[in-house]
Amino acid sequence: MNKFKGLIWKDLHTSKVWFIGWIAIIIVMYSIGIAASKYLNEATLPVAFTIMIGVLQFGFLPVIIYSMLRLEGKTQLWLHSPLSGFSLLTSKFLVALIYLLISLVLVNLLGFISIGRLPHINYWPIKEGVILNLVVLLVGIYFSGWIIFFWVSYHYMLKFPNIKNVRWLIISLFWILYTSALTFLTNLEVVKKLTDNYLVVNVPASFFFTIGSAGENNGFEIDLIPLPLIPFIWEGSIWILLFIISCRLLDSRIEV
Repeated sequence: MNKFKGLIWKDLHTSKVWFIGWIAIIIVMYSIGIAASKYLNEATLPVAFTIMIGVLQFGFLPVIIYSMLRLEGKTQLWLHSPLSGFSLLTSKFLVALIYLLISLVLVNLLGFISIGRLPHINYWPIKEGVILNLVVLLVGIYFSGWIIFFWVSYHYMLKFPNIKNVRWLIISLFWILYTSALTFLTNLEVVKKLTDNYLVVNVPASFFFTIGSAGENNGFEIDLIPLPLIPFIWEGSIWILLFIISCRLLDSRIEV
């Protein structure tokens, strides 16, 4: 356990520059929104800038995990580490997740500040904000799993000299085949009936920010759509499988 804690602290230390840089970008972007709002006398601009920053959060987790893996590859430290591939990858995933949660808290705070500055606001989208945070979290986790799997697989293929020059092609073909097979399966009538009739919940489809004359009708309009959960269960299972495979491949102490 102490070795794993040490690994987490090491990953926190080596990646903190990227995180600080990202926080600085958020603050600068929001400051531009505030300045533009005052200059143009348009109170809704900070809300728009906050939404834009929120959209960027979708790519934060995969990008920082890739950056951490790339740095680790340059140092080659885990070739001599006594820890398992599971520990090595889990540490980076947890560190990136901590950074994302802090970033989301900051963006949420900026969102509340922006909405609070609006005249006569009559609706606070707390529930919708929670759902949006969950979506950002789930999307980030999903693509991070694929990033880890592809990164480990790419370097694992160095063990086979005959294919090392076409590794990106193999990975690209694997992704194309997987997405094509998934699209084919989801278009089957039996699969559609299964996903449309079992484990379905209603969630907000979109949020429309509205502004009335003199600000008396400011607020959010919400559209609800049915969301099938079976595809999420499937993708979650695939994610776990990919992570297990990545850990097993890394246990062979691949050179990166």
